[in-house]
Amino acid sequence: MTTSWPPVAMRWPEQATQWMEQLSAAHTLASSEQASTAKRLADLNGKTSTNPGPVGGAAQGAITAGRAALANQMGEAPACLVVTPFQSGIGQGRGYQRFLSAPNLLQQLAGKLVDVSDTGRPDGPQFALCLMFLATRFDQLAESLARFNALLPMPDLVRAERRARHLSKLETEKWEIPNAGALPRWQLLPLERCTVVKAAQQSMAGQLSVLESYAADSSPMADLSAMATRKAAQQKSRDQVLADLKASLAGGSPDSSMRARLIGPGNATELRRALLEGDAPGMSGFCVPARCWWDLNKV
Repeated sequence: MTTSWPPVAMRWPEQATQWMEQLSAAHTLASSEQASTAKRLADLNGKTSTNPGPVGGAAQGAITAGRAALANQMGEAPACLVVTPFQSGIGQGRGYQRFLSAPNLLQQLAGKLVDVSDTGRPDGPQFALCLMFLATRFDQLAESLARFNALLPMPDLVRAERRARHLSKLETEKWEIPNAGALPRWQLLPLERCTVVKAAQQSMAGQLSVLESYAADSSPMADLSAMATRKAAQQKSRDQVLADLKASLAGGSPDSSMRARLIGPGNATELRRALLEGDAPGMSGFCVPARCWWDLNKV
């Protein structure tokens, strides 16, 4: 167990998602079946037929393995604790200029580990992953939290990001003198407030709805064709979302504004002692705004 706080590099968990490779064969077969189904529907003229296709049997094994992997990896929700200087009674400073140094942050976390009054405190042998966000300005802190919240948004961290961004904006805009234009000013007139226009709009909207109900009366074959098209588009959209996520995590470089440390296994007292060992970032003499995220998993 190390006592250092190395920078964090966020990457795609290749080893934990190897089971997704089992879906590739069934996914390729499903894509070809969708194309074949669309062609059959287009060529069908006054005939009906059913063909379940080979996708179900080919995908069954991969579905079972995938569901089991998802249950093992995400079936248990870890306990977490977020400490920010924006919370009541936490941090140093006054008013908007509140901050939290790294040593004081570790003291706060160490105290919560042995806080018996907190009913949500994890019990038994644990591993603890501590993430610390460092910055000397509110805009730096907001950007650092935004990169992390894009992958794992936590309510307290999202609120801290939003407040840091607002405070940064306040620091910039408080020196600006607004330039007010001469009165009166042009504005839009909402016609829906006019009684005559409102009644006419309701009448015409009702007539259009009746016509749209007739226009929506299509044949079953057209509905099947449209459904096949939507299914293919949805599959393509899901693949693109996953590809974009992998691309955003590809070749991630260490971020010096995020520091991490893994301690454990041990009970709450042992974790507290291990947490306070060594030097924390920010011990050199100046205080930095800091955030810490805890992920406590039972062994």
